[in-house]
Amino acid sequence: MRLSQLAEKIDSEIDQEFSENFESGVSVLLQPIRQFVKFSPYTYKLLKKCCGGDRVIDVLFHFPSNLSKRTSDEDCFKDGEKLTVVLTVLKHVVPRYRNSPYRIVGQTLAGNIITIMYFHYRVPYLRRILPIGGAFTVSGNASRELDGIKIIHPDIIAPPQQAARYVGAEPIYPLVGNLSLKTLRYAISSALKLIPKNLDWLPNELKNKYGLVDFSDALRAVHYPESDEDLLITNKFRKRIAIDEILANQIRLKQIKRNQQRRSAVAIKETGEILRNLQLPFELTKDQVKCLEDIKTDLASGRPMNRLIQGDVGSGKTITAFLGMLIALENKLQAVLLAPTEILAWQHFETIQKLSENLDLEIDIMLNSNRKARKRQIRELQDGTTQILIGTHAILEDNIEFRNLGFIVIDEQHKFGVMQRLKLINKSKYPNILSMSATPIPRTLLLGCYGDIDVSTIKTKPKGRQPVETAVIGTNKIESLVERLKTIDSQIFWVCPVIEESESLVDVNTRCEYLKEAFSPKGVEVLHGKMKAYEKDEIMTRFKENKFKLLVSTTVIEVGVDIPNANVMVIEHAERFGLAQLHQLRGRVGRGNESAYCILLYHLPVSEVGRKRLQLMKETTDGFLLSEEDLKLRGAGDILGRDQSGFDVLRFSDFSDNYSLVRIADEISNQMDLDSTKTADLCDIFNRVSDENIV
Repeated sequence: MRLSQLAEKIDSEIDQEFSENFESGVSVLLQPIRQFVKFSPYTYKLLKKCCGGDRVIDVLFHFPSNLSKRTSDEDCFKDGEKLTVVLTVLKHVVPRYRNSPYRIVGQTLAGNIITIMYFHYRVPYLRRILPIGGAFTVSGNASRELDGIKIIHPDIIAPPQQAARYVGAEPIYPLVGNLSLKTLRYAISSALKLIPKNLDWLPNELKNKYGLVDFSDALRAVHYPESDEDLLITNKFRKRIAIDEILANQIRLKQIKRNQQRRSAVAIKETGEILRNLQLPFELTKDQVKCLEDIKTDLASGRPMNRLIQGDVGSGKTITAFLGMLIALENKLQAVLLAPTEILAWQHFETIQKLSENLDLEIDIMLNSNRKARKRQIRELQDGTTQILIGTHAILEDNIEFRNLGFIVIDEQHKFGVMQRLKLINKSKYPNILSMSATPIPRTLLLGCYGDIDVSTIKTKPKGRQPVETAVIGTNKIESLVERLKTIDSQIFWVCPVIEESESLVDVNTRCEYLKEAFSPKGVEVLHGKMKAYEKDEIMTRFKENKFKLLVSTTVIEVGVDIPNANVMVIEHAERFGLAQLHQLRGRVGRGNESAYCILLYHLPVSEVGRKRLQLMKETTDGFLLSEEDLKLRGAGDILGRDQSGFDVLRFSDFSDNYSLVRIADEISNQMDLDSTKTADLCDIFNRVSDENIV
């Protein structure tokens, strides 16, 4: 055997071994963490919520957000800092009174007396883990008081020889509910042991070209930061994972585009059969006409349409999309509109039904909250009876099939994962896709999140829309504000940032109780995302019918709410919201014939960024200008809903601040086989389970 042949055989065997190990590693990371770590069902539920999924990789992708410093300096530590000491237990002091703490007194190697305090305790347990005369490493939040140093509820009790292990920087992770940091760390440390050494999908030449570390090394290293700089995306380990996340997103977008191009395409041309009978109650704006012409050109080209309509709040995007739907219907095709919330879906349904009064169309709405009609809906979609379907993610279920779907509208597309969009696209023979966004999106972000997409912009607003006057008021004037609001005839939105009671934020229930007393008997009700769908629908229907005056809500009303008689929007803790979201909320008023007002209530102290936001909101109602400023202040990830919908477009990176990462990922994606096993594994790793239920 020649030397070259031998080398080729050895390389082949190494590649095979690498491939087997790689695939095994990916398989393990995609398994539920419960297969490797034993917790109670309740703890698993908390862990899944905290990590955004219950797979091993979801736990590993829960990165530290901060660092805590543990010191062993008994003389110079700061109050509240974590102190690690080796001490010998001298005595246990049982409390004389019921609510007093249990005390364990010990002496350190330096001779200092330290008291360990427990407010929630079981005496037999404490005597067992810290017996008198025993020496232990103890670490926890410490304070220096007149009667000595105290450590309250130490989070670490270990053998004395392990003291050095608990000194220095310590990663701090975001938590939810009653999930403890100790439990989360145990899950993460268990998951770290499952990472295979050679987990990587990029060949060495690409890693060398772009200066990237191995993926498995990066996944381990991010959980052991040594300084605050290690928490930034500029850290080489976080950078590698961020690039892979963008890469997975890019690959999915390229797969969608390729699959679209492979599909059968037909030229869809306006016949006038339906459109000539349409009687719009208003004249289209210049931008709407231009946007409709773009849609007609795309449909007539014989190639699948992939277009985004960008338009400010209330600019008339839905009407334009509806006109595109009618062209598809004229060609015997079905149309679908996917919305992120049931409130928005109902709004679209009512709007389109009203516009179609004299067109004799079959329009239906599909929601998870109304499954009684599902069998009929499935039957009528499959036989072609339903011409336009409007709904939420219920439409994405596998058993929902269309006879001849040819026009897809996705509203607030950034609130859906790539795989969700792909599910809907795969239901169509002729996937013409029209996306809509009320948030103007920079070109950089379009590349990273949408891929190759054509864009139409609607800036001019329909005639009759009232300008909204914006005022900025401190909470010290809330009583006088309420007195003035009691005298107006208009209905009122009052938005709070959180549902449940918080130390620093006013929640909807607390504010509702206060306002009920002030506005009695005119009526005040509350609305938030944790309510059942039928409850939300009932409240919104009653509000629209003017059955009560004031609605206290979270940002669930951010999109899709059209109450012409509601002309006042109060936003509490306005300094906490981004410009794009404040503008969306402001767009809920000014839809009738009366003057409209938006009142931004701020709570001190206000950050410099918060002050700039409030000032900009007061100065302009131009959504495009606000979007540009929001991009500068927060970055594109937040503009697309990181704070607004609870869903990160990307979890580990930000398009605007890291355009170089988007460029690198795009270049790498052009050099990868879209159908290889490693490419599929990359996408599986970054395909969050929660993508299926983000709306």
